[in-house]
Amino acid sequence: MENFEELRARASNWLSIDALPLWVDRGYDDKFGLFHEKLDFSGKPLEELPRRLMVQCRQLYVLTHLSLRGVRDSHALIERTWRQVQHYYYRKELPHRWAFSIDARGGIHDGKCDSYTLAFLVFALAWLYRLKPDPSFLELADEVFAILEGPLAANKGGVIDALPRPDDLLRQNPTMHLLEACLALYESAGRPQDLIRARELHTNFSRHMLWRSQAVLPEQHDDAWNAEVITDNWYEPGHHFEWVWLLRRFSVLSGVEVDEDVRLLLSRAEKEGVDAEGFAIERVGILGGVAVDSRRSWGTCEYIKACAAEAEAVPENAAGWKEKATAALRALSAGFLATTPSGLWRDRIDADGQALSVDVPASSFYHFVFALMECERVFGRIQQSPPAFTPVKAPALFLDRDGVINIDTRYPSKPEDITFIDGVDDTIRLARSLGYRVVVVSNQSGIARGYASEAQVLDLHRWMAARLREKDAHVDAWYHCPFHDQAKLPAYRHEDHFDRKPNAGMILRAALDMNIDLGNSLLIGDNESDVVAASRAGVRGNLFKGANLFEFAQPLVKEVRTSVSTSVTPNQS
Repeated sequence: MENFEELRARASNWLSIDALPLWVDRGYDDKFGLFHEKLDFSGKPLEELPRRLMVQCRQLYVLTHLSLRGVRDSHALIERTWRQVQHYYYRKELPHRWAFSIDARGGIHDGKCDSYTLAFLVFALAWLYRLKPDPSFLELADEVFAILEGPLAANKGGVIDALPRPDDLLRQNPTMHLLEACLALYESAGRPQDLIRARELHTNFSRHMLWRSQAVLPEQHDDAWNAEVITDNWYEPGHHFEWVWLLRRFSVLSGVEVDEDVRLLLSRAEKEGVDAEGFAIERVGILGGVAVDSRRSWGTCEYIKACAAEAEAVPENAAGWKEKATAALRALSAGFLATTPSGLWRDRIDADGQALSVDVPASSFYHFVFALMECERVFGRIQQSPPAFTPVKAPALFLDRDGVINIDTRYPSKPEDITFIDGVDDTIRLARSLGYRVVVVSNQSGIARGYASEAQVLDLHRWMAARLREKDAHVDAWYHCPFHDQAKLPAYRHEDHFDRKPNAGMILRAALDMNIDLGNSLLIGDNESDVVAASRAGVRGNLFKGANLFEFAQPLVKEVRTSVSTSVTPNQS
């Protein structure tokens, strides 16, 4: 049975080799410049279905996140899709401008003003701005906020479902995704007003939406966010897990304490909502506890995200959450992703694992990508005491490992294999004193070749980080690429992995994770592939040929910081 690291590697390959190419090819309608709503199980698009704006926004997030991550450069496709989204869905004849869906010929299919959809529109705009900081994205987001905080606002916080209203109930789902959108926009643009919005939404959740005596977040509420009056109410474990991730992220960005709310959400959802195999079941009755034990793919994705969030928030419990994430990732892979052709998914299965879905909805891709990226971010690197989030980008000093930090002894995998290069601790201290983040980016094909497990390499990085920290030389994060085209272990076989230098994936991944200013960063490596990777990421690369690292790095580090300080004005970030 594959271990957790191999499961992550296999899922990464499924995403980059199978799923993403399939959905930008057969899942994309060149006639409209938009994504299809669904494919059948042969990968053929269901062309006559209406296309929802929400699906286009989710797919724009997927393309943008994976472009920033270095998986695939989709800038041209993103620009075209966004242009067509505005053309087809932004309609001046509608009272609130944005159509819910269009038909197969491009006309309006449903013109309702839908809060869930508009939340995802803001979410997409946040990621588009992160890719290309064009002020027009923020201006449009503010126009959408005027609708969400105006005619769509609920009386006591959050949002109603839509205009016209389908009924007199409030549902937690649109408000949840509005919080997600506000957090994404704050991370992308650093605007205080978006964090203020997030704080207000969190307050409403904590005071009104969470039914504390039952330890649940009900799916339905009355118009004052009272759930007790709704007969046969239920909760969805997947949404509990989604809120856990959101609350932890909100806490990182705001400093607000969320432990008690997280504890409540997990206490019931883990007990009633996760089966023995690691699947999140579909729904549970609040008062009767009667379960609908079918499974939706998104619920298990959100459980993986919650495991990652808890492992990051409470490091002393990380091993336990990693074990739970292992079961969930194994369930996700076997229960939903094992299709032919690969790159599709079974969106819903019964308790025996038999498919209940009859097609493949594009809307689920967002959940898979988000879960796999979070799993990779938290469990696939070593990070030292994550700093508080700041919307101001900081430069980084990127260091290769073997030959720069330690003497290259060919695939070192144990502490006794490590001899640190002279001057490495002085280099790290200097860089940090000048405002750099320090990040290790290292090809580790020894994992793919079977010389060491990925867990061993992660443990070695923990040991190396601790030894450097004893000398007050703090490395912010350690990234590694375990993939190789000649891999002995199939999970790590990839012809040209985007992370393996000379590709820039690890550098771009660090920039996304840590809000790094690549244009004012530099890299030191001992191989030409290091320098090429740096160049591809827009970073200044420097070739180190041995001896004392501090003597080599000191003038480079000081030169870059001097040029930055003389070129940046107080209003620039």
